Amino acid sequence: MMIIKQRNCQWIIPYFLHILILFKIIPIFSSFFLFVEGKNEPLRGVPESKVGKSLYKSENGVWKCLNTSKYIPFSRLNDDWCDCEDGSDEPGTSACPNGVFSCKNLGHISKFIPTSYLNDGICDCCDGSDEYEGIIECKNTCEEENKKYKQEILKKKYIYDKGSKIRQEWMEKANKMMLDLKKEVKKLEIELNNAIREDQILKKQEAKEKLKKIKFKNDTFIVLFNNKFDKLFEKYNDLFMSFIQFEKENSSELSLDDVITSIEDKSRDLTTKRDTYDNYVTNLNDESKKFIKLIEEEYYLLKKKSIFDSIEEWFTHIFNKVKQYLVTRKILLSNDNSDPQCMINYETFDESNEKILLLKEKLEEKQAIMKKNAEGFNIYYAVKDETLKFKFKEYQYELTFLKNAYQISLNDNYRIFLGSFSHFDGVNKLYYHNGDQCWNGPSRSVVVELHCGIKNEIVSTIEYQRCMYFMKVFTPGACILPSYEMPKDEL
Repeated sequence: MMIIKQRNCQWIIPYFLHILILFKIIPIFSSFFLFVEGKNEPLRGVPESKVGKSLYKSENGVWKCLNTSKYIPFSRLNDDWCDCEDGSDEPGTSACPNGVFSCKNLGHISKFIPTSYLNDGICDCCDGSDEYEGIIECKNTCEEENKKYKQEILKKKYIYDKGSKIRQEWMEKANKMMLDLKKEVKKLEIELNNAIREDQILKKQEAKEKLKKIKFKNDTFIVLFNNKFDKLFEKYNDLFMSFIQFEKENSSELSLDDVITSIEDKSRDLTTKRDTYDNYVTNLNDESKKFIKLIEEEYYLLKKKSIFDSIEEWFTHIFNKVKQYLVTRKILLSNDNSDPQCMINYETFDESNEKILLLKEKLEEKQAIMKKNAEGFNIYYAVKDETLKFKFKEYQYELTFLKNAYQISLNDNYRIFLGSFSHFDGVNKLYYHNGDQCWNGPSRSVVVELHCGIKNEIVSTIEYQRCMYFMKVFTPGACILPSYEMPKDEL
């Protein structure tokens, strides 16, 4: 028994040593086989280009997750157990929900699919490599798909080539239009300055003529007033002399003192009236001179019309007051055609001049376009007046480049203003803002996304948020970069 036990013990020790050695060399052999597999045939689901960059290369039997700092044994790759948070250790199994599998698609273009698509009974890769467990038999359609792909590329190339030529024509047209616009702005500036100068000359001439009339009428009024007063004085004087003569020729019961007193009273009354009228004449003459002086100042300074109107009202008030006094005293007749009229239609220069207003509006419009162009060249200036139409459901949508956008009901033709052009992002979007206000909501707006096309056309529209619209438009203006370039594989 002792001998048997001893033999057994002698046998057990080498056995355990053998097991330990075996466990140590297994990872080495495993790494070797995986490396050999990586050398001749990369790990399932990993593109060859990435293996060549050592992303999936064992480092002493250890491998680091691609997007985390975690290290795992190299043998755990594609073991159907998710060890890395980014799922990079399971490119060939569906163990990780965020894993990515690379279809080789020999004869066509490789592509990436989620690892959750693996062995789901649907052929996602044209070479059928995603269904490697054989749940379903996938035919290799890569050659057929490559033909379709090349046809699509040729179609896109044709569209781009033709569209880019049209875009170049637009570029030249827009540049020419901007040069013409600069010339037009310069011309409008000259026309506006000339119009203002002519208007000032005209207004000065009108003011000069009106000043002459005012001076003439003022002098006429004074002469007329003096003449009528002189006649009145002569009348009083004649009456007075007649009274004296009458007293001489006829006896009277009046005493001499009464007569003298009466004569003196009339004389004083006449003198008082004369002094009063003299004061009116003097005051009127002084005020007229002040008025004319103020008009002359207005004439040279060309102040605002409201100031001149106040002067006119002031003078008219004085004149009418004096005139009314004279009429009530029967010195002037109320219907006397020789009375001066002091209503003045003088207009100083302001924005009431229609020609100047029109020139200013045109100039400001052109200058605004130039300012926007200075902020960033807008090739769509070449087609700024072109309107695109698109029918969708019960509406027709209309979009005018660099102007306005509308939604029109096909039932009652009711037009809703979606917005006016705001700005171009310089790449592929036009923005329209400040449309009609939504009930209890924001004002309407539109984002126009531009794609390369041979002609301008709206291909789709949607209200992606309340009162906010999105339009997809094909246009030669978007044919900037070749859209037919072959896509590059990236992990």
